[in-house]
Amino acid sequence: MLSLVYDAGDTEMDPSMENNSDAHRPQIHRNQSQDGPGAHGGPSIPSELIHHILGYLENADLVNTSIVCPSFRSVSQRVIYRNVEPSEDMLIPCLKCFASYPHLASCARTLVLSDATRHYDIFSNYFNLLRRALLNASSLTDLTLLLDGPYARYLHGCSFRLRSLTTTLAWNMDFIKWISEQTELRNAMFGGKFMKDAVLPSDALPKLTRVSASPLILAVVVPNRKIKEVELCLLQQELFKDDILNTASNILSYSTGPLTALQIITYMSDTRDALAALKAIPMNLPRLNSFAFYSSDGAVSQELLDAFPEFLSGFECLRSLTLMSRNKADSLHDKAFTANLASRWHKSCPSLQSVSLAGSIWLHNPRHGWVTLVDLERLLRERQGLLLSRQKYWIEADPKTLSLEEVKKNLEEDKEEAEHGNQMQRQMDMLQDSLLQFGGP
Repeated sequence: MLSLVYDAGDTEMDPSMENNSDAHRPQIHRNQSQDGPGAHGGPSIPSELIHHILGYLENADLVNTSIVCPSFRSVSQRVIYRNVEPSEDMLIPCLKCFASYPHLASCARTLVLSDATRHYDIFSNYFNLLRRALLNASSLTDLTLLLDGPYARYLHGCSFRLRSLTTTLAWNMDFIKWISEQTELRNAMFGGKFMKDAVLPSDALPKLTRVSASPLILAVVVPNRKIKEVELCLLQQELFKDDILNTASNILSYSTGPLTALQIITYMSDTRDALAALKAIPMNLPRLNSFAFYSSDGAVSQELLDAFPEFLSGFECLRSLTLMSRNKADSLHDKAFTANLASRWHKSCPSLQSVSLAGSIWLHNPRHGWVTLVDLERLLRERQGLLLSRQKYWIEADPKTLSLEEVKKNLEEDKEEAEHGNQMQRQMDMLQDSLLQFGGP
């Protein structure tokens, strides 16, 4: 990460934050900053236009543009510090920069901070440094804070209002107090340890719609909130059991969203246990639109995939199904075996429109049946060519030679083609939404 630190009159590079060597750093002159667009009576360039142009540059180039003139310097700062993700060795220098220069910290919209306690001999001053830096980052909207432990008290009083949060802070009363201040939060990943008696006020997190967490945290967050998308983390082997999943999915059913998308990340062990656990989902959440299952370890067996029709038959309006596994040798990665699964599963779940299996994607088309994503793109191109050909025919046709029946037939065909084309486009849009929700193959 590149960082710029400025005094009131001079411009200098912060050596602790600069990745380039001294030999490649620009030389700064005081009188150089006095010249700029409009400095000699010429037309000035709007700062919005400068911001748009500089947004295409890399940080190394922005360091050079920052010395052109004061207006370029100000815009370069905003672009460089808008999204900040320091490496492990640059984390402490980054926090020092934010703590010492509020005008730079206030430029940040996205900030990613790893857990420095794993790599440094941490003392109390570190947490004070973190607090000072975050107090100055008043415009943050997206924060990733991978800091394990009960340290939320150091965030109390921060003025930023997040829209997205990823954190491993412990869920204690200090965390509850801080998270209750985040009234604009929409997307959250809570990876911290849940502490006993941590109760979230009923009016907290009014705009939260998407959450990823363990069952205990979800039990506090989801009920009576408009949660629409949930990622359920069951990373311990003993957690993927029918009683736990039944309880968890029952809790999720109390979302007032309503809940439309569920993803489960788990450890695959026994196929029969997995089947029993999965059956609890449609029992409690029959109206899901999207379901995704990610096996972080273990193997997805052929027996499990063969038994999926019974699981899918419990859904009323499931449209998107995604199954992923890190085990490249399991049945999910067997192209020959999975080639006909989508059509087989569709018989048990007629609402199913999209199936993604370990990188292979199938879409259901009323006219052509189950097709791959490549096939659908080809069909869209062919349809476009057909429409252009028909349009050319009607433009060149002599109206005197056309019968009323021919015109009516053409109008009906145009209507049918338009409906078919719109349906294919909706499938592409649905697939894109599915990939964006939880990450596609």
